[in-house]
Parts: sequence; C-alpha cells; structure tokens
Amino acid sequence: MYFVVEVAHSTGKHSLFVSPFFRQLKVSTRTGIVSHYVRLQIVVPEAFILGSGEHHVDLGSVIHLICIVEKSPTPPQYVFWYHNDRMINYDATRGGITVETEPGARTQSRLTVRGATLKDSGNYTCSASNTEPASIHVFVSEGSNKMAAILRRNTSAIHGITSSVTCLLLLSSVMVHFGLR
Repeated sequence: MYFVVEVAHSTGKHSLFVSPFFRQLKVSTRTGIVSHYVRLQIVVPEAFILGSGEHHVDLGSVIHLICIVEKSPTPPQYVFWYHNDRMINYDATRGGITVETEPGARTQSRLTVRGATLKDSGNYTCSASNTEPASIHVFVSEGSNKMAAILRRNTSAIHGITSSVTCLLLLSSVMVHFGLR
C-alpha cells in the first residue's frame, strides 16, 4: 500500500511515498533526483469531553462541560457546541449560555449553561474543525440529592425488615428445635 503526495512549484517536483515498510522523500531537481528516508509519524487530533459518558445536574444549577482537543499540530479554527444535534446559539433568547475557548497545543473549550431546566437535558456535542466530534449525555433532574436521600431511606427500611425477618426465622427454628410451639 502506497500513498503519494506530489507538490509542484518553481524549484521542482516533490513526491512523498509512504508504505508500511519505508518512508522516502524524493525531490526532483535540475541536476537529478535527491532521495532521503524519513520517519513519518501520522498524528490524528482527538476531542473528548471531561467526565464519563453522562453528567447529572440539579434543576436550576449550572451545567459545566469542558471539551479538550489534543494531538493537533495546530489549534482548531473553531469549536462548536451542539445540544441534541442543534448548534447552540449563544445570543439566543434563553440566555445564560457562554463558551470560552483557549486555543493551544491542548485546546480547551468550556460550555456553561446557567439555570439548568429540564429542556437542557440531552446530548451535548463538541465539534472542532480538525477532529471527530465528542459527546456526553446530560441529565437535569429535580433534586437528585432528594432522590439519593429517598433511596437511602428506602434501603434502611429494607435492612430493618430483613433484620426482623431474620430474627423471626431464628426464633422459629429455636422453638422447633426445642419442641416449643
């Protein structure tokens, strides 16, 4: 398998042949062909959003998402954010949405959505000019702390019932063993 890139300009024709076995740069000049072997390293820029594949926030709180673009020889020309496949319009009537992008060897783009509503739940995608997009799913819920407390309370109640049943079974087996009925 070979890839050939040719660039012609006033000083001559340049060809780059790439194969799994060697890398060779050939330059045609007026006096002949100059050949030089090079180590070619192909770097593919990557984008990812910090955190796991999902992000949980309380109703009315702030959604903070950070997209990192790295392994890029140059910073991306742009970083766009999408919510459920629709580009986020920063000057929309909803307000409270900001994006700050710091270009560099490791570009960071921060999306902030203030006053999260249930409509802000969904898929968020960071799309930079030189990478494949990265996505995360955001869940906005009413009082996730309340839900955790309810779950803890229900779990405690279940443990109490389990302890009571265990005691009754133990007492029953003792009574049967000693012939007390």
